[in-house]
Amino acid sequence: MTNKLSLSIMCADQLNLKGALEDAAHIRANFIHADIMDGNFVHNITLGFDQLRMLAENSSVPVDAHLMVSNLDMAIPLVLDTGCSHVCFHIEATHTPIRYLRQIRESGKQAGIAINPHGSIDFLQHLHQYVDYVLVMTVEPGFAGQKFLEHTALKIKEIRELIGPDKDIMVDGNIGLDSARLCREYGANVFVLGTSVAYSQQQINEAQIQTFRDKLDVPVQ
Repeated sequence: MTNKLSLSIMCADQLNLKGALEDAAHIRANFIHADIMDGNFVHNITLGFDQLRMLAENSSVPVDAHLMVSNLDMAIPLVLDTGCSHVCFHIEATHTPIRYLRQIRESGKQAGIAINPHGSIDFLQHLHQYVDYVLVMTVEPGFAGQKFLEHTALKIKEIRELIGPDKDIMVDGNIGLDSARLCREYGANVFVLGTSVAYSQQQINEAQIQTFRDKLDVPVQ
């Protein structure tokens, strides 16, 4: 699998999101990672769907949307109308994931499942054929700047064995050089970069991103 970068828009300067889009294009990121939090599924609130639409419409870099919301019946139709290329939701938020995965795929987008650090992956035995990618949270979801949870690397290994070699495994949560190496060793290939690498005081850090590319063998697209 090709290694890829996704820049977390949550860690950028929220008063200059246009600049963040330009930065992502300049460093040739594969994706912009947009977290949607409802204050219910997690104890934080981030972008709304109108903001997400504006980001996607004005970005030359594909936007992957990570739904951390409780009401998927409400959220899925809204996110599908934003222009994002990838949409994932938490398996913990629903008892009917196939319905949502089909809905996302039928809209022409890539459909993903997100898994909390302590969540079970047993469901993938029955769902992997409906999933285009898996997002593994390597910190508890909701806030940036948390400590990387090393046990999640073993979860990545099990997921790779279940979904095979051809689907992306994305990792999100305090992804730096050391944690990324560990995740890659166990099968991850898409790295969501935030304050550990991509941003210093909400400003893009090109030097650190280039070092990450060189050390992790992430090609420029």
